[in-house]
Amino acid sequence: MKPNCLLFCLTLGLAAASEVPYKTVGPADADYPTVQAAIDAVPAANRVQKIILIRPGAYFGHTVLNKPFVTLRGAGPATLLTYNLGQAVPGDDMQPIGWQGAAALLITAEGVGATIENLTIENTYGKGMQAQACSVIADRVAFRRCRILGWQDTLKIDTGREYFEKCYIAGHVDFIYGSATAFFSECEINCREGGYVTAPSTLPGQTGFVFDQCKITFPHGDPKVYLGRPWRDSPSATFVRCELGAGIRAEGWQPWNVAAPLVRFAEYACTGPGAAIAGRVDWAKASTDPAPVEFSRQKVLGDWKP
Repeated sequence: MKPNCLLFCLTLGLAAASEVPYKTVGPADADYPTVQAAIDAVPAANRVQKIILIRPGAYFGHTVLNKPFVTLRGAGPATLLTYNLGQAVPGDDMQPIGWQGAAALLITAEGVGATIENLTIENTYGKGMQAQACSVIADRVAFRRCRILGWQDTLKIDTGREYFEKCYIAGHVDFIYGSATAFFSECEINCREGGYVTAPSTLPGQTGFVFDQCKITFPHGDPKVYLGRPWRDSPSATFVRCELGAGIRAEGWQPWNVAAPLVRFAEYACTGPGAAIAGRVDWAKASTDPAPVEFSRQKVLGDWKP
């Protein structure tokens, strides 16, 4: 075994050593009143998984998870991290706060081990400006059973590999976007109004976004939505065995900043009223065949097993 692999395996062993809650967040007898205070209490050089239990309630503000090996575990949808600013709003320095400052939850933790479970993350700014619910600048972050709610640019995942399992993600314009590689398993993607589900800016040689056995759903009226549009670099988004609602436009995808052949958009073995492939654009792949193995969870995430 190579030395760096040995170190990596030992580090994973340390990180998984304890399931005992580290701190609790909430009113009255909890350890801390805010999620940020509990995160700040984690040592900067932490190497043992710290589970922060968040009791039901609304926690307003800009929360930054910047410590390694931390799990934020809520008690369900009623555990709410919420914020209400758009990215063009000026901060204390009178400059726009940007997509990092607008997020209800910003994840910048270095190393493996960041896990977000059983809670709601939302930005209530509304329509008219990019307003992120969650922004991720980290590698190997796992989201399980989370609700991530916004309108434009709801979820920005910008670096590394991320995993989403049985999550609910809502928005209307480019609401899942960024340069990261991400695997979405059995998630519900809710299109609140007409727009675009994805706007990937995948780096060359990376897989981009893969949606496996997800549902694309719509409010009453089925507003018309594209599966995505290419942002920059070599954008890639793939839908595998997904159930596509009636609001998906017949052409499926829309051109934008990058032209074929750099664009890598595909659908495989999808079902539902929005899955008809006859009218799809000719520069994206649309097939009733099973997806190639390169879009499996194991291939997308590589040596990481969240």
